[in-house]
Amino acid sequence: MFKKILTGALVTLASVSLLAGCGSGSGDKADSGSDGDKVKIRFALWDKFPQNIIDEFNKKYPNIELEIVQTPDSDYSQKVNQMLVGGTAPDVILAFETDLPKFAESGAVISLEDYLKDSKEIDSSDFIPAVDKLNQETGGSYGLPWCYASEILFYNKDMFDAAGVDYPTADWTWEDFEKAAEKLTIKDGDKVTQWGADSLSFRGLWWSLAGQGGDDVVKDGKLALGDGLRSALEYQNTLTNDLKVSPEPSAGDSVADLFTAGQAAMTRTGSWMTGQYKDLEFNWDIETLPKGERAYNSLHTGFYTINAASKHKDEAWKFIEFMMSEEGQTLNSQWGNNPSALKSIAAQGAYKNEGTNGPTNWDAIERSGEEGEFGYTLVNAGTTTNLVNQFDAYLLGTTKLDEIFDKYIPQANQEIEDNQ
Repeated sequence: MFKKILTGALVTLASVSLLAGCGSGSGDKADSGSDGDKVKIRFALWDKFPQNIIDEFNKKYPNIELEIVQTPDSDYSQKVNQMLVGGTAPDVILAFETDLPKFAESGAVISLEDYLKDSKEIDSSDFIPAVDKLNQETGGSYGLPWCYASEILFYNKDMFDAAGVDYPTADWTWEDFEKAAEKLTIKDGDKVTQWGADSLSFRGLWWSLAGQGGDDVVKDGKLALGDGLRSALEYQNTLTNDLKVSPEPSAGDSVADLFTAGQAAMTRTGSWMTGQYKDLEFNWDIETLPKGERAYNSLHTGFYTINAASKHKDEAWKFIEFMMSEEGQTLNSQWGNNPSALKSIAAQGAYKNEGTNGPTNWDAIERSGEEGEFGYTLVNAGTTTNLVNQFDAYLLGTTKLDEIFDKYIPQANQEIEDNQ
């Protein structure tokens, strides 16, 4: 979801060669007339990449030609894995979260530690905490996050004002969210005309709730779910079926956004929705997600990596270093409206794209970056989606709570093990 929204409706590429994954993965001398020293490196990513960033890179490194290898995000992971196996992968790969640990363990990409030690552009101590935690899990720095998106709370200020309810704060708990949702729900007899909170329209929020409940969510490459998830399921069931302040989950991907429609006072979703909501006609703002046992939300990104088979690793690093520099990160934030994972650069605010009626509390996004982790996104997406279907089924009364823990979670971890 984040990858689709991040790259949809963006600038059209101009004067960039788009490949379909053919040719040598080792890089080669560019066809540049008499300039025989010009090196071509290839960069794989999903969807589009802005020409103005390429132009700025070319100004700094005129002897490096960057060739874009573009694949739609729905096919991207499979295509990259095929190219790595076939020896045709590009020099620089923007890796999905789920692929990075596998690439590091298999030796498909190289450690960036030595490059980072010598870099004058990147201060590794400036990264959000989730980056260091991931590096510990992978045994070093094998990829650098091109930006990040988090999961946050959106709220309709007009509805809060009408109900006389105080706006959410960074100290809000699950209990605060529940009480506010009760006050914000409006009924006409048995019919709800205004929901206190939307359902989990971005279904990845289930994992943030499990983490808030105290679970590790992912540990040693597998799902680590227990009392935290149980608390999250029971809590969401209370909101949905007992208090009826949040609607039942929609089936499949056909999810209605009741917040946009002005039919829900709050929604918990991805920070990338600040761009989608910027033109809403009502007053709105954002805050970090309410806390359970702890503050937690799932982070989303892609990681710059260097193909271990590349013959131009130093040139590949120069591109990554440029993209992670203050200049590169600022350009990237202005393009994608997502903050840098380098805290000092994020604090400059280049990612902010405020609409007429909101948001103003941008600090919530940077705080969510401090609280967030690369959790469920590190494991197979198909497996986590299947499990989320069972979480929704519990709310709908078609799956029992104990079945999730006794049957479906063990099945999911077996799938993860089989795919490793």
